[in-house]
Amino acid sequence: MLGPLPYCADADGCLNLRLSSEDRVRGHLGLIEVRRGSGAAIGEIDVVPDKMSASAYELLRVDLERTWAGLLFDPNGVGKLRGALPSPIELWRALEQPLRDVAAEPRSVIASREGARRLESVRRPCELTAGVVRASRLDRAGRSRVLARDVTIPENALVTETLRRLVFYARRRTDGLEVANRASRLLRSEPFASCAAPNRGMEASRLRTLHDPRYRRVDQVRRVLERPEAHATEGPGEIRLGVKAMPRLYEYWVFLQVLEACRERYGPPLEPGFAVLGTRSRSGTVRLGIPSGAEVEFPGGVFASFEPLITSSGQGWQGLENVPHPDRHLAQDLITPDVVVLRREPEPVLVVFDAKYVGRRWVDYEAAKIHSRYSRVRLQGVPVVRNVLAAHPHRGKDSQWAGYGSVTMIPGETTDLSAVLP
Repeated sequence: MLGPLPYCADADGCLNLRLSSEDRVRGHLGLIEVRRGSGAAIGEIDVVPDKMSASAYELLRVDLERTWAGLLFDPNGVGKLRGALPSPIELWRALEQPLRDVAAEPRSVIASREGARRLESVRRPCELTAGVVRASRLDRAGRSRVLARDVTIPENALVTETLRRLVFYARRRTDGLEVANRASRLLRSEPFASCAAPNRGMEASRLRTLHDPRYRRVDQVRRVLERPEAHATEGPGEIRLGVKAMPRLYEYWVFLQVLEACRERYGPPLEPGFAVLGTRSRSGTVRLGIPSGAEVEFPGGVFASFEPLITSSGQGWQGLENVPHPDRHLAQDLITPDVVVLRREPEPVLVVFDAKYVGRRWVDYEAAKIHSRYSRVRLQGVPVVRNVLAAHPHRGKDSQWAGYGSVTMIPGETTDLSAVLP
């Protein structure tokens, strides 16, 4: 048994299975329990995404960062962020011609640097070195100091930094993928690839760029991208794992969607609001991250938490008590569901969301499994769980049974959770 699905091994006890071509397991990510037909557990298989998942991963990453940054920079939701800044396409249109002109003829200074020079080519005293003289005896060029154009100046570094900020901003927007790709390609070309970010000379370089219309237009776009809403973000840490991090990123994304739904239903969060979703560094960037147990409070005594710790002793999150399942194979003293929404007033009600990036045929199986894990929670001796829902990315696969079910949540698409919130 692979999860809920039966398979037959060959005479040698081997099972060959191609996940991408087998309809019953296609699209499944994460752990799969392996059991014998008798029910005895053998182990687990960890299914990671392949290259075919790249497009789905990119969509998830973009929507995750857009929603995440929107909640952080606007306590009332993402609407203000969308309306306050121009789209990446508009910013690229303003930058495209100045960038082309700068790349063709960047500002530069004459600087002395080490190079090769033949004796007959020497034109200045500084170019005549002992190395040039010795090499001339062998009819070769020698090491010398030569004067050349240097484009690694603060003005061009300012343009490079503007491009970097545009890449970060465009990646957060669903309409900015093409702009991010174009800006990234330009950053890998000269003169921008050689220019570091501006530091002390930035303000002085801005004054010099006022007299050059090309750089002046770039500086105008940079000022737009310096607004708090457009600051570059870092993380979450799992991003560096690429498509392998999809199951974890999907858990983050589901939590953010629940927060947005709670904001729409109950109103803006109470202090400190969505600040728990990230921290600002000294450089001005925002480091995204959701620690286990992170909590956001909404009006009316409503709390939303990510991976809260709920123990059988009632000493965990919000004083909730997990009652172990009577079946010893299912019993757990400690549970950490992905997302929990608790409404304490007028009477306590709890809804659990558990992110499951699994194959379509596995949704019902996973929903029943999480129901057995998370349905036995009480507060002050009173059972409070109304619903346990498996969040999954498959259209038309919503089911609601007694106390549990599944809900479709697809990155890049709007999900209405108003009917299932407490």
